[in-house]
Amino acid sequence: MLAQLSDPHIRVGENDRDSARHLEEAVRAVAALDPVPDAVLLSGDVAESGKPAEYERARDLLAPLPMPVHAIPGNHDDPEALRAAFPTHGAPYCGPLRLVLCDTTLPGRDDGGLDDERLDELERTLAADGMTPTIVAMHHLPIVTGVRAMDGMGIPAADRAALAEVVARHANVRLIATGHVHRAMVGRVGPCAVLACPSVYLQLYLDLRPDGDERVGTLHEPPAMAIHLLAGGDITSHIKPIGDYGPPHHWE
Repeated sequence: MLAQLSDPHIRVGENDRDSARHLEEAVRAVAALDPVPDAVLLSGDVAESGKPAEYERARDLLAPLPMPVHAIPGNHDDPEALRAAFPTHGAPYCGPLRLVLCDTTLPGRDDGGLDDERLDELERTLAADGMTPTIVAMHHLPIVTGVRAMDGMGIPAADRAALAEVVARHANVRLIATGHVHRAMVGRVGPCAVLACPSVYLQLYLDLRPDGDERVGTLHEPPAMAIHLLAGGDITSHIKPIGDYGPPHHWE
């Protein structure tokens, strides 16, 4: 089982804006899961500004987790600083699942991309194991969202088409797991399902008007995590709100 936390946007100092509190609550929610996940995927925008102090704070907040944490960079991150704080080697196995990490960031830009070099690396990594059910993780969502503000900082159509060709050659890739858009969204790239995980911090205001605001709007809807598990030979993903909603009521 793999838990996914996304977009904590950790800040430090007086400008924290409750980002640390939200990640701390997410960590407690992961630790309380039963069964405990084999690993945690941190799907980008770990830091707000890519500063070393922000990654140090994020590591301290995540330290109570007993399982490995695998992080990928987002457009707010410094990729090298992130990898130094959260080193992951190769394509890790998370229980019965394989996790392949894919960097979609572009230096100094909010949109993402998958050039030939990155796609070739993804192809080689996937080809190394064609049997284990696999999740490909990236920050940017490789589908059109219908939210004008987010589609302006997504992945270009040509790159999405090229990604679809890659995953179509590897039937064991069951899911592309992403962040970036700060709310749950689902779609497909070629034959492969795509899931965007909500943020553990702020959620995106859902503006589906064709002439909607070009600015990103956020609001304090409940934070959430994603839980991915192998069930019935395939990957099933759940979105779980983070917070105390009381004990379950079991119907007779």
